[in-house]
Amino acid sequence: MVAPTWCDILSGVLVADLMTLVAPPVTDLLRRSQTGTPSPQPMFPTMVAVRNDRVVAIVSTPRIEATMSAATSLAVGLDPQALVVATEARFDGEQPALTYAVMTRERTARWVLQEITGSGDEVRFSVPVDGGEPTGQAAGTLRLLAEAMAQRPVDVSTVARSDRGGTFGEETFLPPEQGRVVVDAGTLATLQERVAQIGGRALYVARSPEAGRLALSAGLPRACLLGGYPGSA
Repeated sequence: MVAPTWCDILSGVLVADLMTLVAPPVTDLLRRSQTGTPSPQPMFPTMVAVRNDRVVAIVSTPRIEATMSAATSLAVGLDPQALVVATEARFDGEQPALTYAVMTRERTARWVLQEITGSGDEVRFSVPVDGGEPTGQAAGTLRLLAEAMAQRPVDVSTVARSDRGGTFGEETFLPPEQGRVVVDAGTLATLQERVAQIGGRALYVARSPEAGRLALSAGLPRACLLGGYPGSA
């Protein structure tokens, strides 16, 4: 048996930290899919974007191909520290589980499993564990995520102001923290328009009430904003 390197240990810690952020909203989605309708439904394949150690966006669609098509848009538009794709599956052909394909901006990849027991109101989830070496579709998912995360993200310091006429001496661009929200809003609005056609949904988690209001004013649909901020749905 080969002893793990410091790189292996550090990447494992990083992924474990990411899973503490990603697993709760994903398991909530699965729980809702089992209890929100008269008969349990499969959870939609879901992509989660993490930035600055918090979940910033979630894209969920009925088809894995459609969900995966959001990877490049999220990687370029949101500049996430990681993208995670969660799907419902059966481990060893029998055990229900959630699978997570995790890819960081540094292209650290992990395949994570979380067993599911029970159903409906009694559904329970194990602690996520390393799923080993991915093969088949799992390996393909990680490859697509790596390609997306290799793309250069949008420079949010060059987002033009819409409240200035360009008078000499005035700032041409928004402050980066505001430009960040405007680019986020545009990215999620575009994704929502695309995935809504097949019953999917793109959601944005604003970092503050002010950021939520700015996202709405920048064109984010109200139904896409999470957080219960004024004006959100």
